[in-house]
Amino acid sequence: MAWLGYPVRLRRHRTPRWEGFFVEPLLLWRIELGDQGGDLPRIEDDAPLLNAKFLRSVAMGDGIQLAEETARLTDELGLNVAMADLPEAEEIVERLARIRPDWDWKENLDPAGCQGGTPLAEITEEGIYNRAIVLPGERSPFTQGLETELKALGGVSEASFNGTALGRWLSGVVEAGERQADLEPLIEVLPMNTEQRAAVRTALTAPHTVVTGPPGTGKSQVVTNLLVNAAWRGMKVLFASKNNKAVDVVEARVNGLGNRPVLLRLGSKEYQAKVAGYLTQLLAGSPGAEDKQNYEEGLERHRGLAARLAELDRAQQLTLEARNTADRLDAEADDARHLFGQRLAAVDEPAVRRATSDLAALEQALGRADRSRQGMLTRLFWTLALPGRLRSLDAAVAAVAPSANVLGVPLPQAATEPALPEFASATREWGRRLEAANKLLRYRQALDVLKHSPSFEDIAKQRTTLAEQIAQNSQRLWRDWVQLAPTRLTHAQRKDVADYAAVLQLITGPDAERVHGSVRQRARELQSKVTELFACWAVTSLSARGRVPFEPGYFDLVVIDEASQCDIASALPLLYRAKRSVIIGDPQQLKHISALSKPRDSELQHKHGLVDTRVGWMYSVSSLYDVAASVVPQQAIVNLRDHHRSHADIIEFSNRAFYEGRLRVATRYRQLKRPRNAEPGVVWQDVRGKVTRPASGGAQNAQEARALVAALEDLVVTRAYDGTVGVVTPFRAQAQLLQQLVEGSDGLTSARERCDLLVDTVHRFQGDERDVMFFSPVVSSDMPTGGLGFLRSNGNLFNVAITRARGLLHVVGDRAAASSSGVDYLADFAGYVSALDGAAGRRHEPPDPVSLGAEYPQVARPERVSDWERVFYRALYAAGVRPIPQYSVEQYDLDFAVIIGDRMLNIEVDGERYHRSWTGELCLRDQLRNQRLIELGWEVKRFWVYEVRDSLHECVEAVARWVRNSRGAA
Repeated sequence: MAWLGYPVRLRRHRTPRWEGFFVEPLLLWRIELGDQGGDLPRIEDDAPLLNAKFLRSVAMGDGIQLAEETARLTDELGLNVAMADLPEAEEIVERLARIRPDWDWKENLDPAGCQGGTPLAEITEEGIYNRAIVLPGERSPFTQGLETELKALGGVSEASFNGTALGRWLSGVVEAGERQADLEPLIEVLPMNTEQRAAVRTALTAPHTVVTGPPGTGKSQVVTNLLVNAAWRGMKVLFASKNNKAVDVVEARVNGLGNRPVLLRLGSKEYQAKVAGYLTQLLAGSPGAEDKQNYEEGLERHRGLAARLAELDRAQQLTLEARNTADRLDAEADDARHLFGQRLAAVDEPAVRRATSDLAALEQALGRADRSRQGMLTRLFWTLALPGRLRSLDAAVAAVAPSANVLGVPLPQAATEPALPEFASATREWGRRLEAANKLLRYRQALDVLKHSPSFEDIAKQRTTLAEQIAQNSQRLWRDWVQLAPTRLTHAQRKDVADYAAVLQLITGPDAERVHGSVRQRARELQSKVTELFACWAVTSLSARGRVPFEPGYFDLVVIDEASQCDIASALPLLYRAKRSVIIGDPQQLKHISALSKPRDSELQHKHGLVDTRVGWMYSVSSLYDVAASVVPQQAIVNLRDHHRSHADIIEFSNRAFYEGRLRVATRYRQLKRPRNAEPGVVWQDVRGKVTRPASGGAQNAQEARALVAALEDLVVTRAYDGTVGVVTPFRAQAQLLQQLVEGSDGLTSARERCDLLVDTVHRFQGDERDVMFFSPVVSSDMPTGGLGFLRSNGNLFNVAITRARGLLHVVGDRAAASSSGVDYLADFAGYVSALDGAAGRRHEPPDPVSLGAEYPQVARPERVSDWERVFYRALYAAGVRPIPQYSVEQYDLDFAVIIGDRMLNIEVDGERYHRSWTGELCLRDQLRNQRLIELGWEVKRFWVYEVRDSLHECVEAVARWVRNSRGAA
């Protein structure tokens, strides 16, 4: 490959041994070198590429951010148009100079201006010059391997794709229902919630699974448990991701669970050497009968615990159904309550049974007194028969009078023939009221079932205890299974493993380059055999060639993590190697950005006839996650929604702005390492600074940087905070300035290791987290347009930045400038933090129970108060209990709080959802809320609104009993 570069920049570089200039072209045109027949080289009629190495020194960020800068400049230069509409080279360069006037241009860009100019080798000043150079191109060995495999896929027969994950994807929609049965309970080496469990179960059985995991929702638990359960079931799994860090993290987590590795990492010599060491260790293992017995006992316990968990799930579902049934029947009985009024208490089951029998007797007596309903003979002698029958009707009326009184049915005073229509009308009313009474009975029976059902609070407590037991037993069970690994190898397999370990040591040793080719060939032969023996292998998406057999459906399952950042091309050979696929990612975090221009991509789509069939697979606009989500029905995408990482104040903004409010905060606050007196979870230190653009490009705010480092020193040095700390900013220039200031602080330098301090741009924090994060937005009133444009187009980067914090997010910047920046999410965030400040102030002063009166007091959010809460408050107060309404605890507003000494009771009245079905979603949110309150030392009592309305005295007595017991304990 060869390229024409124009114009060029000289960049000074100094090392202890050398000083000189690097030559960096700004734009690159591909040169077609011609063939051996003598064709002359020519510049391809194609759009130029922006040189990434040049942009890295002047762009506003690194990595993904560099790609974002490239994409934006491509648009501004007019390169995202049809090939026929591309501007001329001179116009492109002139546009670039106008768009980026702050770059260090040194010469006029007239193409003729360089004739007779100073040669590049003699120029002694940094800057951009009107020069062109020809330079060779380079291909990464990883990219070469990918190209080789993609070409090989192009020659594969259509039949070879059958039964592979890639074949399923190419065929169109993958049906969600095509799954195998798997009744074996899951090993939970890390505790899982319902959705994580569903993700693992689906991934083990479905042909294709997509798992969407927003920040802190436990993707790592899903991946770890998935690999463990797949290995335990005897599946062969290939785990892959775009970058080494993601693969290394999963490898360390899975292999840290047992006394020997299970997930074998393929790649560089370093990884191969680790595999050799593992294989040698494996062969030295000699598990005995006790190990086997431990495993079998653990397996029996595991199945018993799983059965208990299933019973809890059933109990919760039955309680949920009981509540919804009671609610539905309660709504149906509303008219009956109004109908009976003061008689309501007398309408009980014995009275209704008696009224049913009495109605039948009355209707029988009435029928005998009605001439029109008699036979011919009786009608002939009706005058003689009527008096006796009217006396019988009178007797019946007297007998049923108590029932009529209960139902409120007025009966005629005397049984006469003219009064018979009135009797008929009364029986019809009786029937109507009897139907209403039966509705009341059905409701009361349903309420009784609900009262005797286990409460959600009790189920949650049992589930928490059981989850811990399952996790502990699963970890022991897994260690025992791993310990028995040597016993699962035959004699011949042990020989292959020993041979492979030996040749690996040769080809990864210090003299590896001098190892004979026949040994390397033997290593490749043995690799295929050994790969077959072990369950889980891990690679980066570009390093599979030559390390994993290129065979269709070789693996049972391929799992690709961080798929939103992964390109499509590098995943295709991995999908070909597996029967089924699991794709994990979050479309609201860092995205795959392509250097291939959209016009060029569309031209290639047209050239190869893919517009009608594969336009959604366009490399320039779609990530692997995008394609994966498009080939399954929406219901086949598993969404993880329980957020476990951060304080609620930190995650709630992202929840609203990026995740449609779907996340449920499940963070265990006891595990958060927050600075003392930190309230709320996000603070904004207002600093008015000035934005500058340094010579290297980007954006800096020196006043903001100095204030941030001062706050960092106060936390880490003065207050000796011992949690982990990070500093993040959207702009690379600001990150460099912050790094310089941190390095210049003796206190921070000495504390860096203790706090695991990392100062960098957003991309370095993807997949990472800290107890406290400082965020420098850089924005001020003089922010340049280019910087604001960068922020507007990078909301996902902001989402990643603010969700790295676990316990505290400390923002240092100009709040007013952020509010008026025109960057929607940043302005909304500034408003959000202001609202948190106000809410924190209100939380510090709960009402004094002594000052509360007999009537429900004024509260901050009266719209959230139901009528039944007011009724319950008055009844509790009259009974001598002093409940505090709308008591705030962290992100929750309790209906009532009762505090006696060090005992705290949360009283919840299910009034907000009155006459509205509870769903599993509402139940889960309620469980998470209860879990957090229990963590904080609260007891929780729930009263269904039906209980408050129909059994108010019993509800009040339950609270009063708690109060008496608490006072006695005190």
